[in-house]
Amino acid sequence: MLEVNFRIKVFYHAARDLSFTKASRELNISQPAVSKHIQELENTIGQALFLRNGSRILLTEAGATLMESVKVIIHEYELADYKLGLLNNQIRGNLVIGASTTLAQYILPKLIAKFSEKNPLINIKLFTGNTAQVDRWLYERKIGLGFVEGIAEDQSLKYNKILDDQLIWVARTNHPLFKQLPICLDELKKQEFIFREPGSGTNDIVFQKFSENDINARDLVNRVQMSSSESIKQYIRYSNAIGILSKYAVQNDLENGILKQIEVEGFEINRELYLVHLHGELSGLPKQFIRFINQALTE
Repeated sequence: MLEVNFRIKVFYHAARDLSFTKASRELNISQPAVSKHIQELENTIGQALFLRNGSRILLTEAGATLMESVKVIIHEYELADYKLGLLNNQIRGNLVIGASTTLAQYILPKLIAKFSEKNPLINIKLFTGNTAQVDRWLYERKIGLGFVEGIAEDQSLKYNKILDDQLIWVARTNHPLFKQLPICLDELKKQEFIFREPGSGTNDIVFQKFSENDINARDLVNRVQMSSSESIKQYIRYSNAIGILSKYAVQNDLENGILKQIEVEGFEINRELYLVHLHGELSGLPKQFIRFINQALTE
């Protein structure tokens, strides 16, 4: 397998995450070793690459300039390694994916497992964040592909729908609300809700649907926010709060009687799940993975 000069590799990881600590973990070397490689690179270049402020680091102008070139170098190395592997009928390399929580927790793991089984020479990393974070990781080239629950108004990103989803109201099975069937929208407005954190694609869709039905999210009782569907589900089990979650996130909980769906006639929240990447022709492993995803989801 082709490898980028290790000193450049150390710089790339430190600059990408602005952390010597994360770089040491990622590369499985000590933090003093990271500092030593960076210092030797700075001595070679003749300029400081990082500004050090206590435990925080920032890129200098020279560091930012080098980082732009290093991103291209690493991408070209990975593409060359992929193409060389194909000459030996091998698919190999590193695939880095970012996904919002619903996709990362309930949809992608099964697909990645199948892809990895067919391609044992590929190393895969999956970063989990909200939609806004995944979009930012693409800009920063921290990931090659993103999977998100909403579309940003940015022409530099290309979105392709991969799945339909539905967001449903759920509560614990013995919630007092279920004694008042049928449940109307006006009654729901009086309940306590738990929402995702700001930047969540789920929030954007839910609040837009609320607005279409003359509901101001700020008028609802919301004392708790959490950043993962699993945390929200656990909170709902032990409180009277109502959550609005993907059908994929709560499918097993509904089947096992842990949670119960609140059905409100005429109020459905449908959404689409997307593959997202920077504009331009994809090649190498990202293209291979997209081809596999498209085929797997139609089977």
